[in-house]
Amino acid sequence: MPKKSFISIKTLLIILILLLVAGIGLGGYFYMKSTANAKGTGPDPEKLVTYSMGSLLVNLADSGGNSFMRLTPVLEYEQNKENKKLGEELTKNKVILQDCIIRVIRKKKLKDVQPPESIDKVAEELKTEINSQLRHGKILRVYFSEYLTQ
Repeated sequence: MPKKSFISIKTLLIILILLLVAGIGLGGYFYMKSTANAKGTGPDPEKLVTYSMGSLLVNLADSGGNSFMRLTPVLEYEQNKENKKLGEELTKNKVILQDCIIRVIRKKKLKDVQPPESIDKVAEELKTEINSQLRHGKILRVYFSEYLTQ
């Protein structure tokens, strides 16, 4: 009788080890699959489109009214089914979006827009404000083809 229990324990240990190996294998497979998907998410570089908002000259909020900024924001978005009508919306509402940009910049002082690190902050703020105005998609980034302050 002791021999039979020894075989049962041995069999049980083998089954547990096989289940553990299978679990580790499945866990590794799903982990690798999820990290591969995470790397693949994001905009398709082949579908990125830019839209220039034109050159804008904006007085800054500094006292004396001697400070101004000239900028040409360029909006980037992905041409996909979520943004299917975004290009058309940008064209149709260009003046409204330009006004939106002017209102954001008009609140800034020269010290807020002049340092090199301020460009990224201004771009992010404009992106947020512009996206709040859009109904047919979202822009990914704001670039500047012109960014002058005085």
